[in-house]
Amino acid sequence: MAVAAISVSLTVPKLLRSLGMGPVIATSVCMIALAIAIGHYAPALRTHPAQQSRSAHKPSASLVAAAVLGGCCLWSMAAIVARLLVTDDQNPAQRVAAEPLLPTLLFVLVIAPVTEEILYRGLLQGALNRVFPVAVSVSLTTAVFALVHPRPRDMIMAGAIGLLAGLAREVFGTMKAPIMAHIAMNSASVLIPAAAVSRLAHGPAAVPVLVLLAVSILLIGIIARSATTAPTRDPRKPNDPKQKETP
Repeated sequence: MAVAAISVSLTVPKLLRSLGMGPVIATSVCMIALAIAIGHYAPALRTHPAQQSRSAHKPSASLVAAAVLGGCCLWSMAAIVARLLVTDDQNPAQRVAAEPLLPTLLFVLVIAPVTEEILYRGLLQGALNRVFPVAVSVSLTTAVFALVHPRPRDMIMAGAIGLLAGLAREVFGTMKAPIMAHIAMNSASVLIPAAAVSRLAHGPAAVPVLVLLAVSILLIGIIARSATTAPTRDPRKPNDPKQKETP
């Protein structure tokens, strides 16, 4: 089912564009329809074994902060590396800015993060987890997600998004974590000018900044993971379970 869904996500938007529909609208319509179909049919077919945790329905502040900060740091690293390897005047989000503003922002900041995470981290990675170890399933899902983006620079950025989102799904055990990380990285792609990234990438501060970002991502992950797994005490229970309440 995962392979069929990915094939549909790649072919149907091209068909809709050939009928006169704009790229953003065509892709949005296809991805929303796919996400609805996955949510409806995948659990019944047992091909969507998405893990759920106590934070799945109510993400903690540490989860939100880790996803946002980690996404921004990893996007910055990927953008610098992509600038060093590939010459391009615009980043992917700024290229689609030629489309109408409101549909473009809605697609980049909401539709694409939610639907792509459902398709790749939810359906594909969830199915691969049933066959391979987690490290292999995350790597394969990240590779597929990168390869479906045809431009070389887009592949690098998509690979960074896929890696962080895949790890977030496994570490936090909820689909909300990769979605928030994806939104953070797409937001950075919209807000940070390509010229500024290019100047930084080709300047003397590129390597120190990359090292600083890498260390920051590691620390964010460690702190957020420890905060998420820390045991919480029910305030209705006494501190000492052996202590009996006196009348």
